Amino acid sequence: MNMLMVLLGLLLGAQQHHTIHHSFENVDQWVKEFEDPKRDGWQKPEEVVEHMKLAPGDDVADIGAGTGYFARRFAEAVGAEGTVYAVDLEPNMLRYMAKRAVEEGQTNLVPVLATAQSPMLAPRSVDVVFICDTIHHIEDRDRYYETLERDLRPGGRLVIVDFYKDRDIPQGPPRAMRISRDALRQELEKSGFRFLEAGEFLPYQYFLVFERP
Repeated sequence: MNMLMVLLGLLLGAQQHHTIHHSFENVDQWVKEFEDPKRDGWQKPEEVVEHMKLAPGDDVADIGAGTGYFARRFAEAVGAEGTVYAVDLEPNMLRYMAKRAVEEGQTNLVPVLATAQSPMLAPRSVDVVFICDTIHHIEDRDRYYETLERDLRPGGRLVIVDFYKDRDIPQGPPRAMRISRDALRQELEKSGFRFLEAGEFLPYQYFLVFERP
């Protein structure tokens, strides 16, 4: 049996969870928001993927994958030899991603049910961890960074995209909830991650790349 079909069956029986900030019972509502074509104009997904420099065969974890907006693009970029772990706390989001992956034949996209404390990945299982618009939801980030270090392979990269704190922008959470680019960099460097580069190509978000300690 296809792995995605097995995962879909497991997810259909998963207990419903909720985040502190949102309820995802109405999947159609969130699909409409996350997959809105207007998002492409400011999220620039193709440029994000290009800047990530993914290679065929890479294994990627998309933490807070939501509807799979980026995960589907990563699955295409890494090809059949690679795997994309679409990680989320919400079973409804995972069901949606699993069903769509089956329909679209993306057998290298694997939904993963996470907890608030861990993405539930195997140690040394991924080359790249990607976190978009999610890092500000993680409460005990120091401990979470330790988990990411465990899950990344030697030389692995952590890519974070999140909303600017010091700018008035029409997207994203209230300013009080955001993390500034400099503060996030300080957190990660304190945890041992090595800063590699920053991208300035997104209008509302910063793009930061770190290397596993």
